[in-house]
Amino acid sequence: MRQPVVLADARRAYDKAKYRREKALIRKRLNQDDVDFGVAFSLFQTYALGQDLPVKAYIKLPTPESGSRPLRGEVTLPNQVGDRVKSRILVFATGEHAEEAKRLGADIVGGDELIQQILEDRITFDRCLSTKAMFPKVIKIAKKLGPKGLMPSPAKGTVSDDLAAMMASLQASTKYEPDSTGMVVIEIGKSSWSHDKIKDNLKALVSSIVKIRPSKQDASRFVEGISISAPHTIGMTLPLRQFVPRPPRQLNEVQALLASYGLRK
Repeated sequence: MRQPVVLADARRAYDKAKYRREKALIRKRLNQDDVDFGVAFSLFQTYALGQDLPVKAYIKLPTPESGSRPLRGEVTLPNQVGDRVKSRILVFATGEHAEEAKRLGADIVGGDELIQQILEDRITFDRCLSTKAMFPKVIKIAKKLGPKGLMPSPAKGTVSDDLAAMMASLQASTKYEPDSTGMVVIEIGKSSWSHDKIKDNLKALVSSIVKIRPSKQDASRFVEGISISAPHTIGMTLPLRQFVPRPPRQLNEVQALLASYGLRK
């Protein structure tokens, strides 16, 4: 009886330590860690040919898993970018607060009647605010508003009796959401701006994105890539190190981190 043919195992054996080193070197080269942002943006401006072009940032995040909760966030850029698309704002308020909200430019203002209209999908809006008195009632429709990213929250600064401050903050902020490939795209300035303004806006955006990451994600690895581009120009990959927080590796870095939180004198 012939013996069965045994095929040799063709799987390759990897040196994990070597693989990690090579991967780190490739990532460092792709993200140009040793390139100063001011120099990089100055080069980028040469391709704009002196035009005042809108500059967009492309932040690459991990591809969302099927069935995972979508990420949605808002950022207030330190340097405001041009004209914004007007949002339709709904405010849960009654009495004097309702009158104030209307004066401040809210599109939809009301109390209990709005809750039923929302449950029946009879009204549409892009932003939502609430006074403290109405918030306990608004919580009842959290399952309706939450998945759409519209649920007001004290932590987000969208529940307060200071309607003027909330409206001003809301009108200055920009909403964002990664697409199906994990890419966040948002305008962060103009090609004629100084590199400091662009860098400040980019830092604010990346910081906001890192804060809304899933709890299981490492902050230093959540952002996989950062690029900028403008109409009729090249796309430019930027160094991650200057924008993404990384875990401290040296003793003095750990001590400085502890001191910044007031845990070490």
